[in-house]
Amino acid sequence: VSSSSRESLLHTYTLGSSTLQYVDDECEKDLGVYITPKLCWTSQCERIYSKASQQLGIVKRNSHFVVNKSSRRALYLSLVRSQFENCSIIWRPTNSTLSNKLERIQKRGIKWILSEENVSYSSDEVYARKCKEVNILPLFAKFDLNDLIFFHKVVYDIIPVQLPSYLSFYQGTSRLRSCHLDTLSVVSAVIPRSSQNVANSTNQSRNAFSKSFFYRTHLLWNNLPLAIRQIASQQNFKDEVTKHLWKTVLTNPDDSLDVLV
Repeated sequence: VSSSSRESLLHTYTLGSSTLQYVDDECEKDLGVYITPKLCWTSQCERIYSKASQQLGIVKRNSHFVVNKSSRRALYLSLVRSQFENCSIIWRPTNSTLSNKLERIQKRGIKWILSEENVSYSSDEVYARKCKEVNILPLFAKFDLNDLIFFHKVVYDIIPVQLPSYLSFYQGTSRLRSCHLDTLSVVSAVIPRSSQNVANSTNQSRNAFSKSFFYRTHLLWNNLPLAIRQIASQQNFKDEVTKHLWKTVLTNPDDSLDVLV
């Protein structure tokens, strides 16, 4: 795209009566999130990884005398896992490389909590079981939970945010070949397609859209049982989604699922 064409595509953003200036830097920090022109979150995830790793090291060095699992769990959640909470619905990793990298921080944290730092958690099932033992959702499931909680607030008008124009509730007609849709299912009028025959810039645009919050989360929402999606209470919805996520994470989940995440 020529520079003149690119300039014609730029939209003018304002904050009140003030026009916001475009920034030519590689990244721009906004409310603690590093945003790039292509909405690539690698830089943000790398910074989060570095900060969380430093925090975990500080906690382990300064709290070496703490042996109680509950106390270690509280320290990990408040000082390390909290690093992954800020605006995660915006920047959460959407590829396995970044997701696994961040998950390694939590594996180290779980090992410290359980005093099993010399034990291997190479198996996904073993790692999931260890997470359940200390009642901390794996990071990828926690990211899903955060997405669904925000989406629930939008659906039930708890916050002043509306669904984008391309999303709507299923009305009995859809281009999708699905028969499980109900009135609380959300369908998209725009379906991203990827092709190796189109330009890279187009692929990147479609890829960014398919992994954007509303598009990816409406798919998560539709996969929830109807009984959960019908819950209007924020806390009850969070509790039931948490139980549901544990069931998807564990091969043989316990009958009793606590809701401390």
